[in-house]
Amino acid sequence: MAAEAMPLQHQQITTVHLSDKERTLGSLTDENLGIAVSAIHRDGIVVLENAVPAEHCDTLNNILMREAESMAKLPTTHFNENSIDGKSTGNMSQGPPLDPALMYTSIWANQPAAHVLSYVLGPNPRVNFVNGNTALGGFNGARQRVHADLSFNHARLPWGIVTNYYLMDVSPANGSTEIWLASHQGSFADHRNCFVDDVDEDSSEEAKIAVFGIKEELYEARRKWAPPIQPVVKKGSVILRDLKLWHAGLCNPSPDPRIMLAFVHTSSWYHCPTKVVLPESARELISCLS
Repeated sequence: MAAEAMPLQHQQITTVHLSDKERTLGSLTDENLGIAVSAIHRDGIVVLENAVPAEHCDTLNNILMREAESMAKLPTTHFNENSIDGKSTGNMSQGPPLDPALMYTSIWANQPAAHVLSYVLGPNPRVNFVNGNTALGGFNGARQRVHADLSFNHARLPWGIVTNYYLMDVSPANGSTEIWLASHQGSFADHRNCFVDDVDEDSSEEAKIAVFGIKEELYEARRKWAPPIQPVVKKGSVILRDLKLWHAGLCNPSPDPRIMLAFVHTSSWYHCPTKVVLPESARELISCLS
């Protein structure tokens, strides 16, 4: 059997449980740091459990859950559909509150996550994107295409990591994300949109977006020896995921929204042109975090 077709030895997402001391001090023990950094390089993902105080998660979750229902009805709300059959997945963008009183440093400047990021991306990584992902409740069956969070040619080494903050316990019961472990080791040629010929120049923007995703023959072949997982993650966890990792949003059959916040970090040398725009009221807070 070819090396690339050997079954993965690690079929579960690596979870590093942080002690209260590690969370408070903002740094991992050498042992936990080694586990976390190794998991990102090997699997493209790691979970830092007990990284955010539960009360911060509860406060933000209560606010965002109240907003989710009204946001879902607005014509300006962006839905991350990208489904194969065109059915709604109930997956929408919903960012964190921008009230400085609610911009907790445990999320906007999480030190345990920053400790790991500095060893993966190098010193002084930058935050280039802030948003959130909400899987509305009551959806069954629909799912996103298998994809990675980029639509351009990219370096093979780690240069971009998204930190996802879970504000509640997540599992297949409420739409945890499908993850394809170690798939970040592929290349841009794995994408359905990697060549200009893949998209008709006269196609609508919606049609062009729908082309994005991993080539079906590749992930179906990979499924035979490295099938995807849908993890169980505890509230207060932060997931560090390489942007190149294949994944897919699945529907949330539970009655309540599943809310997850997202911060994209890139290496300082990457010079990503994207900037995060914040209200003037947050200037003093951000200056303290810098």
